[in-house]
Amino acid sequence: MRLFLFFLVPALFVVLIAFLILGLKPPTSIRLAAGIDGGGYWQIAQLYKAELARDGIEVEVIQTEGSLENISKLVSGGADIAFVQGGIDIPQDVGLQSVGAMFPEPLVIFKSKFGVIGSNPGEWSELRLAAGSEESGTRAAAIALIKAAGLQNVGIKLIDASGTAALNALYNNLADAALFVTPLDSPYLMEAIFDPEVIFVPMALVDAIALKFPGARSVTVPAGSITLDPPRPPEDVKILTLTASMIATADLHPAAADRLANAALKIHGERSILQDPREYPNTDSPPVPLNKVASELITSGSNVLHNYLPYWIAAQFGRVLLLLLPLLFLAPLLRVIPSGYVWFQKRRVWRFYQRIAALEQELSEATTAEEVNAVANNIEELDMNLATLKLPLAYRQGAYDARLHIDLIRQEILRRRAVQVQAQ
Repeated sequence: MRLFLFFLVPALFVVLIAFLILGLKPPTSIRLAAGIDGGGYWQIAQLYKAELARDGIEVEVIQTEGSLENISKLVSGGADIAFVQGGIDIPQDVGLQSVGAMFPEPLVIFKSKFGVIGSNPGEWSELRLAAGSEESGTRAAAIALIKAAGLQNVGIKLIDASGTAALNALYNNLADAALFVTPLDSPYLMEAIFDPEVIFVPMALVDAIALKFPGARSVTVPAGSITLDPPRPPEDVKILTLTASMIATADLHPAAADRLANAALKIHGERSILQDPREYPNTDSPPVPLNKVASELITSGSNVLHNYLPYWIAAQFGRVLLLLLPLLFLAPLLRVIPSGYVWFQKRRVWRFYQRIAALEQELSEATTAEEVNAVANNIEELDMNLATLKLPLAYRQGAYDARLHIDLIRQEILRRRAVQVQAQ
């Protein structure tokens, strides 16, 4: 039983370590709360879906009304990761983490070509503003803009319409203006830019508003940066931008965080109208604590281990070391096991040699027939025990040698008995 445990415990330990290492592998699927189907977040989500598919991770893109619903999905467990617009309050006590700041989003306003709306937000009293649904980040941005401009009590009416629906509200005179917060290349924003029926409203006092608008900054869009013929915008224009982040639950698998950050570097790292090369993704001013794995990859890039190890091990190398550390102490034990086994089997025979030596000593000191007979009886019992000893084939030689030694003692007993007979 002891021998069985001697082998079983190390074997179980090795199996446990292997099981734990395999447990480091990422999940095969991940749920991403994006936004409305066909919107800017939805399109970017498709890029992540294609990128993570290379590593065998399926991304389930979940349609939502926008950033506020995305946060709700994370808190309720309905999503693993989500895009969340900048400037939105995120609960700090529910264990959410930031994978990083991913890309800037323009906050822009359009009106119909017949609409009358000034550039100065201070003149927007009684404005009907199409500003997304109540669960959208666009609605939250509209409210924040109104507060930043001090327009809470001037009768601005927020209309529940987003994307293409907001443009339709302009066409049908159901809104005076439409506010969009969306990636620059989102379909409905491009539609608005090139639609002759709507006009971009260049907002005045952008720098002043940005100072009072949490999470906003002003960016200059160069003339002709969207198209050269005709030039759009026709002249340099300052706009507000908000920074979209990727937010994850606290239990996001480290290997999944590694792949998401790696995908972000590929998808968002190029230069664009609103950003310099490699300006995004970044880890600046996160709305919630940063995910350590993603933060390290974004700030320092892939480490050398990514070139030689599976990404899911390289992403968690510290955890792998913690798992393997006990093996450093187990390895000497594993080397001792074969020697221990040999010692154990030989000891089963060696213990008989102690008795053989004792009987041999008793025989040499015997002076009477009774003493010689006592040694003879003991030696026969000892021989019987050796004969019935079950040993692996490789270790039977020791028992054979012991029985040869017993035969020598038998011969001495016979000699002693013959001498005693002659003496009589």
